[in-house]
Amino acid sequence: MSVLPSQRLTIGELYVSMAVGLILYLLPGDIRNQVSTVGISELAVLLTVLVVTIVFLLVIKRYEAVGAALLTNSVITVGAFGFYVLNGILSKGSEFWPSISIYQLVTMFIVWVVPFLFTVIVRLFINNHRDTNDSRAGFARFLTLSLRALMMIYILVIVFVEIIPKAPDMATNRSILYIPFSRLQECIDNAGEWGIRYMLWNGLILMPLSFSLMVMNQRIRWWHALFISFAAGLTLEIFQFALNTGTVYVDDLLLYIVGSIVGILLKRLIDLIRFRITKGQERHMLSLEYTPISVPEKPVEVFEEVEVSGEQLVIDDFDEELDKTLEDLKPVSFVESDKLN
Repeated sequence: MSVLPSQRLTIGELYVSMAVGLILYLLPGDIRNQVSTVGISELAVLLTVLVVTIVFLLVIKRYEAVGAALLTNSVITVGAFGFYVLNGILSKGSEFWPSISIYQLVTMFIVWVVPFLFTVIVRLFINNHRDTNDSRAGFARFLTLSLRALMMIYILVIVFVEIIPKAPDMATNRSILYIPFSRLQECIDNAGEWGIRYMLWNGLILMPLSFSLMVMNQRIRWWHALFISFAAGLTLEIFQFALNTGTVYVDDLLLYIVGSIVGILLKRLIDLIRFRITKGQERHMLSLEYTPISVPEKPVEVFEEVEVSGEQLVIDDFDEELDKTLEDLKPVSFVESDKLN
């Protein structure tokens, strides 16, 4: 069943959602200005975003309001970064190149993931009178808005962190390493310094893509999502090689495949848990198309309707049996009596 909104956010709820989206955008910078340690700042952002999400969802009580807040945050984030890039190019010229710090990258991840996961968990375990067709449709609209927000942030990060983290260099020789598992072995040998971070980044970078593909279209099979994710990862490596913005490793493709599988399994796991909780009534919770709640049909009254000359006559079986009995009790004539004798 396609999502045809029976209820939309009111003007007041929309403004509150946009205000929360602005708060989510300002939080990382304000907390970083107050706390000197990066790790503590990231933890403070996580806890604050969680509290804001809980309060917001309890006050508004609409799933799509959280999605509207995430979309607002993504629009502001991408717009502000675009303005920063344009201003840098105009003021500093060729010496300027935009970059995203690790703190910005982590906090962008927190700001989207925490509200999304909290809303999904709340929806996952609801199986009472609150589980209505309107709530299911509202959750589907939440998925639509939040995935749009994810794609905006995701494209921004992919372009300026993975494809062109630095200015393209067409003068020097390009570097590519064909030997399988050599980069992974190097990461394991330097796990304490940068190896773990490298494997986590390349292993999870395509997880949002495969996860989103499975949610947005239920007709996509897992091997389709895996193939599309692999093609996207191969495209990333081709861009890196063409622009000469980094060394191309064959092992990166293996890590991309692992991340894609994780995204597919995560979607399947959440759907399976919901399937068990609802005892098979809702098979795909993470879908842009919601499953309506089945309503038992009304019992049909046992009457036989016969149409005679355009009028509806209801014939009762008891009356029919009574007529037959009276016909059998008619008096017998003398002629018939003689014949019988």
